Amino acid sequence: MNKRRRTYVRLIGEINHVLNEALAQEFERRQLTMTKMGEIIDRDKSFVSKKMNGTTNMTLETLADLAYALNRPVKVTLPSREPVSGANHKINEAQPQTSAVTNGATALAT
Repeated sequence: MNKRRRTYVRLIGEINHVLNEALAQEFERRQLTMTKMGEIIDRDKSFVSKKMNGTTNMTLETLADLAYALNRPVKVTLPSREPVSGANHKINEAQPQTSAVTNGATALAT
């Protein structure tokens, strides 16, 4: 797998991880389920499940819809992979310092 493809696969994995983490938190907080998320965005549970599990491609609009159902903002960052002047270390490409999409505390859709 080339670097370009790995970048995509990592991004999708991170998005799925943070969406599911946010859903788990919202389930604890307000018993939010995929079925309820679907109702909020006028879709069925199957649609939400496929997007949350990464079995179908997701548009930015769908990501925004899922974040809306979760009542969380989406934040996007593109940190440099170049070392910061005066820093004691180089950012590791395999484990970036900040997420491409974040949920406030952890990573993506918040």
